[in-house]
Amino acid sequence: MKARKKRAKNLRYSSLPSKNYRRKGRPGKLIFLLLVTACSCFAAYKLDFDGFFIIKKVNVNPTNLIQETYLDSLCRSLLLGRSIFSNLSQQEKIILSEPLVKEVRFLRRYPDCLKVQVEERVPVALVNLGELLPVDSEGFILQLANKNYPLELPILTPRTVAFNGQEENSSRASLNKESLRLLEAALVFRRLAPELLPQVSEFTLNEQGKITLVTLDDGIKVVLGKWVKEENVRYLQWMLGQFARLGEKPVLVDLSFEGQIIVKNKNDS
Repeated sequence: MKARKKRAKNLRYSSLPSKNYRRKGRPGKLIFLLLVTACSCFAAYKLDFDGFFIIKKVNVNPTNLIQETYLDSLCRSLLLGRSIFSNLSQQEKIILSEPLVKEVRFLRRYPDCLKVQVEERVPVALVNLGELLPVDSEGFILQLANKNYPLELPILTPRTVAFNGQEENSSRASLNKESLRLLEAALVFRRLAPELLPQVSEFTLNEQGKITLVTLDDGIKVVLGKWVKEENVRYLQWMLGQFARLGEKPVLVDLSFEGQIIVKNKNDS
């Protein structure tokens, strides 16, 4: 019995490949893989050299604000004739320098097509600088004709000069710190109460530097506080409903003090 077990054990171990056997052939496989890689690289280089991987078609997505013919011509002049494997960071930087371009992506379609995806800067508010100028969500002033943006955008009226001038090596001017507060307030207000935004004429700052909005129809000044808070927006929704129901038109509503609401009518001293 013991002899049979010993023979079975020896048979089991003898059926397993030895370490030397398992290692045998690895150098050959490695050399084979290196040769395949080298041949693939050479083939790709040869095809690229022969023009197989040269960009021959550039497709740009449709745009609303940027003139499509201009953008298409710019992208073609920068990208056509280049290897599809090449680093396009410099070309990307040039396209991003365009005033109305926010983001750009290159999608390679092998062997010879490049798709350019451009995201435009979209006006979200109008800043009052004697004239109304559109700005995007990052505070950049956009040089657009009136027909290219909706006139019902909220108006930002800062107390001082509203922009920092042009950035270095850029054709874009941006809002200063105070005006950015107004822009952020308008964007937060739109997120919290988009249905109320059409009733707002402008966002401004009072003497204490608090965010103040003016309603469109009745011209009611509403002081929201240093920042736009969700509870203040809810109070405003409720109060405007009450004013409409009672037919009241106060001059001022101050929601900036925690735990109290101040309402000032025309006849109040």
